[in-house]
Amino acid sequence: MPKVWYNIHMKNNQYDLEATFKHQGIEQMLTNLTGVSRVGAVAEASCVTCKGEANTFRDDLSRKEYTISGMCQPCQDSVFGA
Repeated sequence: MPKVWYNIHMKNNQYDLEATFKHQGIEQMLTNLTGVSRVGAVAEASCVTCKGEANTFRDDLSRKEYTISGMCQPCQDSVFGA
């Protein structure tokens, strides 16, 4: 299993978002599941699920969810219901 390097302080300066901290083992598991680094995706304003842009959110709760899961608004709506 390849190790994933990530910087917990990578930040998307354009949108002032930073991925929440997760234990390295959890980050590795999530990366293995999605094929994308959640921390890197948030830093780049992209979605770990659909690989699209993640720069518009309905509200603060959705924005917070993005920092936790790395899912854009449409993917959040699909998973959690809109």
